[in-house]
Formats: sequence, C-alpha cells, structure tokens
Amino acid sequence: MEPVVFVNVWRFLIVGILMHLWIIGDFMVSTFTLILLLLMLTSLRWRFSLSIWWVCVDVFICFLYFPYTTISYYGLALPIFELSKKGKGLFSLLLFGSLFITSESTSILFWFYLQALFFGVFSYIALKNQAAFQLEIDEQRKARNELEQVKMELLVASQTASEQAELMERYRISRELHDHLGHDLTGASLALQAYEYVQDPNEAEKVLQEVKNRLERSTKNLRETVHNMTPIIEIGVERLESIMQHFSQIEVQYHKSGNMLTVPAYIWGLLESCLKEALTNVARHSNATKVEIDLQVTKSIVRLSIQDNGTEKKNSQTGSGLRSLQMRSRSIGGSLSITSRESGYLLVCVIPLEKGRDG
Repeated sequence: MEPVVFVNVWRFLIVGILMHLWIIGDFMVSTFTLILLLLMLTSLRWRFSLSIWWVCVDVFICFLYFPYTTISYYGLALPIFELSKKGKGLFSLLLFGSLFITSESTSILFWFYLQALFFGVFSYIALKNQAAFQLEIDEQRKARNELEQVKMELLVASQTASEQAELMERYRISRELHDHLGHDLTGASLALQAYEYVQDPNEAEKVLQEVKNRLERSTKNLRETVHNMTPIIEIGVERLESIMQHFSQIEVQYHKSGNMLTVPAYIWGLLESCLKEALTNVARHSNATKVEIDLQVTKSIVRLSIQDNGTEKKNSQTGSGLRSLQMRSRSIGGSLSITSRESGYLLVCVIPLEKGRDG
C-alpha cells in the first residue's frame, strides 16, 4: 500500500472511531458538530496538501469542546498524528503530555494517543523514504534523458564530420587533378596547337615529343590519383555484400536497385549496423531458414528491408541494439520499424537522401 493511501485510511478510521464513540455515548448534537468539523479537516487533507499550521485548527476545535464531551480528548489523536507525520515529534509529545494534566486521563486514552504517535512516526519514515526513492528515480530519468541527448548530439556530430570529411576529400582530389593533370593536359593542348604552325621538321619533332611526355605524365598522375583514392577496406554496398557472403548460418537472398553512389558514407554506416543486428538476431533468436534482403536507392530515399521466414515468439520485445538503431535513424530524419508477420519478421530502415547530392 502506498504511504499516502495508508495515511488517509488511518485518518478516516480515527473519525470512524469518534463516530462510534458518539453513537454508543452521549449522542449529543454538539458532539456530532465536533466530529463533523474534524471530518471536514480530514477531507481537506485528503484532497489538498495543507500546511502544518492547520493542526492548530484541530487542536483549537478539540480544546473548545473539552468542557462539553470527552470525545474531544480522543479527537486530539488526529493532530498528534499529523504533527508526528510531519516530523514534529516534540509538538506531538506536548499534546501527548496534555493527557496527564486532565481529569479524563485513562489507560485507553493513553494507548489511543500512543498508537497515533506511533503511526504518525511510521508514516513520516515511509513518506520520507518514498520521497527519497522518487528523487532517485527522477535523477536517474534525468540522467537517462541527458545521456540520450548526448547520444543524439554525437550522432549529429558524426554525420557532420562525415560530410566534412567527404567535402575535404573532394577538394583534395580536385586540387590534385587541377595542379597536375590539368596543367599537363593544358600544356599538351597548347603544344598541339603550336605544332600546326611549326615549319621546321626538327622543331616540330620536339613539340610532338613534348606532347607525348605531357600525356604520359598525365596518364601516370591520373593512375596514381585513382590508386590513392581506392580504399584498402570495403565500404558502401561492397561492405554490405561482404557481410552477407560471410553469413553462412542461413540462406540469404539479396537484391539491389538504384544508384549506390548517391548514398553518403554516414548512411552506409547505419545500414551496415542494421544488417549486422538483423542477421545476428535471426541467427540467435529465430528458427528461420531463409533471409531476404532488399536494398533500394531512389532519388530521395534509401530503403533496406530484411525479411526472414521464422515463426513469431511470445513475449518478443525490441532489444537495446534495435532501439539504439531506431534512435540513430530518427536522428538523421529516417525510421526503422520491426514488424511481426505470419511468415516471419520484417525489418525496414528508410533514410532520406539530401536533396542536391550528386554522389
């Protein structure tokens, strides 16, 4: 039971006891008014979070009815409970001590006050522990939100860095082509134009040889540039195809369509992670015998679908790996969905391509 529920139940239980004492006792209208006032205060505490100073109203009402009914002495159990529940044990003891200076002091009243004090302290400890637990939960939730925000920022930073690296590589290639290949080809073109006007055969032979040298040098520079551009590891669609070829646990059927050169590097990284996660889940958690993989590239999107023919398992939930991939997909404007079908599970990752990219 929640501590707040326990507190409210105890409050109304005390009012019920006062009502019982009124029924078996004097049955006076003034006593009923006292109980009604205490019930109103209890109801206010049930609906609203009242200040501790409202206890003074309870005490004043009980003191006011001391000369008229002994039930008012039992009513002091409510402020004793409220004070101890708020951690004001000293004030509770002062009200408890008032029992010994009244003529209505009885053993039953003593135990009645004692149990009010005990349950008040118990409620104080329970509410304090609940508040500390709730604070810890809030801090953990805040830490998780901050961690998710950091992850999103890292994903965006990774995407930006990938784009910057691609732009720098394009700039480097264009500069090398301009500085080496461009100059040699331009010189060869000018030499050919000059060759048409040279009359001396020896001079014409020299010009023609210069053209050959420049063309050979241009061819060599072009070959070196292409060689330096060739990656030493597989990237892009070649990397995905390599993963499929090395996946020997289950039969893989693969189909692709579209211009793969329009897909930027950071999207290939996400698609590779999706493919690895999907194949790993199929191998570990599915009884599938076949996986169909379809990669489509259009002018606006990249779509990777992975369909297996396994049967659905009960209580199957999205793992942390897939949840992380879903977050990464959303961070770049895409989506990743996992659908359960009669013929197995279908994973679809759709990523938009930036407009104006020319590969």
